[in-house]
Amino acid sequence: PIVLKGVQCAEDALLAYQHGVAGIILSNHGGRQLDFARSGIEILPEVTSALRAAGVPRSFEVWIDGGVRRGTDIFKAIALGATVVGIGRPVLYGLASYGQEGVEHVVKLFKEELEMCMALMGVTSIDQINHHYLCHNSLQQHVTHPTDYLREDTYVKLTAVPFSRL
Repeated sequence: PIVLKGVQCAEDALLAYQHGVAGIILSNHGGRQLDFARSGIEILPEVTSALRAAGVPRSFEVWIDGGVRRGTDIFKAIALGATVVGIGRPVLYGLASYGQEGVEHVVKLFKEELEMCMALMGVTSIDQINHHYLCHNSLQQHVTHPTDYLREDTYVKLTAVPFSRL
């Protein structure tokens, strides 16, 4: 099966399904190519709504890649319709700092946080998690616009030479 990575909108998700891929990965590739692109979780409600409205079966997988830093983020992603949640950077931080033990510790933390979140929400299994557990109508309003440090801090600002000195 083919899973298409880099989907950024509902239209592309529908096209991917229509062209026979098994699933999609909502990703902005770590923000390195398009540093102001929406993250996977920001795209997720739009994509899952469009897929359901078009009658796409739930067997079509929707993965998110990036932005997951806590077990509660996994809960949110599942509630919004994700079937797979990628947790890249925290695992890399654990690996870089403490090797295999660091990775195992990160996975343990994620598991414990997800279980605690589920308990606090009154959920006993993953398949019970759904969109009714979230209020996401203001998700787009919580988008932060990162500072462009390359433009702001790297270059010395030019000062204008007064005309009388030319």
